[in-house]
Amino acid sequence: MNKEEPKYGWYVKNLIIGFNIVGLLGLSAFVYGFLIDGVVKIILIISGLGVILVFLWPGIGMIIMHLLLLRKMPKIDLMARMKALDEIDNPQILDVGCGTGRTAIRIAKALMNGGHLFGIDIYSKLAIPGNSLDTVQNNAIIEKVEDKTTFQYGSATDIPFEENRFDIVNASSVLHEVHDPNGQDKAMQELYRVLKPEGYLYLSEWNRTSWQCIAFCGLCCYAFKKKEYWDKLLKENNLKDITYENITGFGIFSARK
Repeated sequence: MNKEEPKYGWYVKNLIIGFNIVGLLGLSAFVYGFLIDGVVKIILIISGLGVILVFLWPGIGMIIMHLLLLRKMPKIDLMARMKALDEIDNPQILDVGCGTGRTAIRIAKALMNGGHLFGIDIYSKLAIPGNSLDTVQNNAIIEKVEDKTTFQYGSATDIPFEENRFDIVNASSVLHEVHDPNGQDKAMQELYRVLKPEGYLYLSEWNRTSWQCIAFCGLCCYAFKKKEYWDKLLKENNLKDITYENITGFGIFSARK
């Protein structure tokens, strides 16, 4: 009997498919433009090139990002960067925007001496097809961490826990998805609120100006923020001991309340 595998899914899978379909149409128009004459030739070449840059470049780039970087992520010792896991006995941890549990479950697996991980998400299927509370709970069972984890609905801008609740709060590649006016500042206030005094915050985001983000995402790199934006937001919300580590364009901030 085959062992059931966890279903973490591809991030923005439908977007990747859509971008590549439109991009291939643009590539077809670009190539066909060289086979004909007249004004239509110029229109097809210019418009096709534009579609290639806007759609096909990031479409292919995001596929490469998934195939290369996400396959390497398990080999990156994420837990070594979460030093608080070793410093705190029985840590209470919150993973904001846990999705299908790709990061949350890895953290839970690292809890060898007690502790519990809580994960919240709005469980939108736009970002990750198949994303749901049932999916992440089933993944936790498959990975044998169901006794160390609790998952529920919740938003980064309205975290459903009392203040000073958690020793560690993790928000991995999620705050750039908050598009409400002043939403990212509100989310940072919420992360700060639920942290215990001297608690640790880990914030991970792609750096828009890194060559890796530009190479993989093209113009879509503007969906992300600059490193300096997050650094300023952390400082404005009274977080201290801020450090930053760059991992192939993916930045990890560590800070304390």
